[in-house]
Amino acid sequence: MQENCYILIEMILFNKLIYKHLPNLLKTAVIIIAMFLPLVLQAQNTTEKKIDSLDIVLQNKYSNNASDEEICELLTKLYNLSCISQPYLALEYAGQALQIASASEDHPQMAKWQEKIADIYFDQKVYYMAMENYLAAYTLYRELDTKRDMAYALLNIGRTYFIQNVEEVALSYYMQSESIFEEINDRAGQARAKNNIGSVNLAMYQYDKAEINFDEALKISLETKDPQLIAETYKFLAMLYDQNEEYEEEEKMLEQAITHFRIAGSKKDIANTYFSMGEMLYHTENYPSAYANYQKAYNLFEELDLYHEIATVLNRQGRITFMEGKYYVAQQMAQTSLSMSEMNEWLTPKAEALLLLSDITSKLGKTDSAYALLLRFTHVQDSVFEAKKAESFSELQVSISTKEKEKELALAEEKINRNKLIITIFVIIGIMGVVFMVNIIKNNRKTNQINKQLQIQNDEINHQKAEIERQNHDIKSSINYAARIQSSMLPGTDFIKKHFADGFVYFHPREAVSGDFYWFSEVKIERPPTLFRRKDLPEDEDGKLIIAVIDCTGHGVPGAFMSMLGDALLNQIVNFQKITQPDIILNELNKLVIATLQQDTSQNNDGMDAAICTIDKNTQQMQFAGAKSPLIYIQDNKMNKVNGDLKAIGGIQKGNEKNFTCHTIDISKPTTFYIYSDGYQDQFGGNDGRKFMAKRFRDTLAENSALPFESQSQILLDNFNEWKQNYIQMDDTTVIGIKI
Repeated sequence: MQENCYILIEMILFNKLIYKHLPNLLKTAVIIIAMFLPLVLQAQNTTEKKIDSLDIVLQNKYSNNASDEEICELLTKLYNLSCISQPYLALEYAGQALQIASASEDHPQMAKWQEKIADIYFDQKVYYMAMENYLAAYTLYRELDTKRDMAYALLNIGRTYFIQNVEEVALSYYMQSESIFEEINDRAGQARAKNNIGSVNLAMYQYDKAEINFDEALKISLETKDPQLIAETYKFLAMLYDQNEEYEEEEKMLEQAITHFRIAGSKKDIANTYFSMGEMLYHTENYPSAYANYQKAYNLFEELDLYHEIATVLNRQGRITFMEGKYYVAQQMAQTSLSMSEMNEWLTPKAEALLLLSDITSKLGKTDSAYALLLRFTHVQDSVFEAKKAESFSELQVSISTKEKEKELALAEEKINRNKLIITIFVIIGIMGVVFMVNIIKNNRKTNQINKQLQIQNDEINHQKAEIERQNHDIKSSINYAARIQSSMLPGTDFIKKHFADGFVYFHPREAVSGDFYWFSEVKIERPPTLFRRKDLPEDEDGKLIIAVIDCTGHGVPGAFMSMLGDALLNQIVNFQKITQPDIILNELNKLVIATLQQDTSQNNDGMDAAICTIDKNTQQMQFAGAKSPLIYIQDNKMNKVNGDLKAIGGIQKGNEKNFTCHTIDISKPTTFYIYSDGYQDQFGGNDGRKFMAKRFRDTLAENSALPFESQSQILLDNFNEWKQNYIQMDDTTVIGIKI
């Protein structure tokens, strides 16, 4: 089956490109078809045969004017067979059933098929259509006053908001659903509602609340003895343990989930859970067990024709195989994943495949090829970042490209007409044979002509190269000048030496100018004269010290523009308005960024992540607030982490005004603290091309926190360069460490 899958992909890719690139691909194509065509003929999927057979029966039923009940029974079977592997074909069958139900004004059936249509759209990420159909189903259920169906429809509506990061709205729908389930004493429904409420808690870093909801859901699920529900709850608990990095507990939860999904007979859920297990084991560097679980997931994904998931699994297995030194096997896996991803325009697996291929070719000594692949990876990774940023606008999708819909429908039609494709390939093989022979004769005649053309082109390229070098020199001069301006904007380390026992600033931009910047200020508190004022107190006892690390959207020149805006706004808020409480600073900074960039009316979504500390030596307290950035502090040789809020400064807003949280820390005892941007922990490198990761970064800080701060800064630099190796630096990196 695995080999057949590879061949099918190569066959489709070949068919797509043949007309455009025929002369360049003749040899490769002939070899591929000669080797693998016998297997293609065996690749007819059993499910597709059943669909084709039932579709013929359906057409006969229509022709013979069969009853609506008979036709809808067939449409249900066809929907169930096609909903996983051919979703847009399933959508067609659901649409026919909805039309029949509407004609007979059968409202329960209309609502049922509206939900099935919505499920397909949801799985295909067409959320505005999913929402439209879920709402239509809910309206019908409300008219019918079927409370159980109403509650499940509300869960689905909430799920559609949640997947688009509109957590507050999702939570309201989940809670409405839970109330209805409680009213009608539907225990299974209550468990599902609690699982969904817990998932919102988890997304908002409310771990205690999430655990309470998941535990209650598990207790109810075990009462119902519903294996599917029990398995889903164990899966939610596994997510909680994963976020808390309790991997042994996570593994137990996933094993329980697999056992119960197997009892329920849910192959897709089993496959996804095996993949989750593989991810956890890979993250904990248990590579043999990770590979085994990926393979189990792969086998099930293949049965279900889930090619996106197959492409992702191949990247993971290829990475493990690469680390075992089996470079050519890993290369085959990565190349297959890349072909599938390029054909279907899947960005994430494409980026992973390119990075893996770059590592493999580098190990094989093909430096130029490795660098070219790495550049392609960087470009695709930027596209992934932009796509994720677009998704995080936190507003429901209001339109979907007609072209995308047509493409998906065309893919479904291609699967139905597979036999036509095979016949076409046989015809192409014959044409190829003739063209191949003709090309051999023509090639000799063209060689001299091509060489002459190449010489002309080479002269033109040299001319263009000289012009580009001149332009590059001008651009570099301008950027270097901008770097000097930005450097003068950043404060010196004298501030730390004046006010603290020790400290360092680790600041290493990706390019000449940076989207990261750090900021210091001392704000004097004006007090009225008093007879009881102690004159022997140091000057700074009356003031508050503000320290910030800001990570602006982007890097290089665009990031530098944002950093200069951030510096100016912080000066206005702190030094002129005399605002010193960090959460209020972030609130004001958020408002000013939105106003300055006119984000209420424009499509600009640039923003900043921030960590701000305010230190009052007089009260021996430190206040912290973060916008997607944490604080690490060490007291009594124990490392503590304070998470910032899960929202950034600026950007297109999603509903209510942002308000950030203020955390107060007692610093009456010796305290070392660190604030930083995410560039260090997100750097790719190491032996297997992985990210440095947040936990490894925190461990590095903790292990070296007792050393002199100058040594800590040097260790951070050495570790970063050692980890990065020959990889491109992905982002600006900033770390500030201070001892009070």
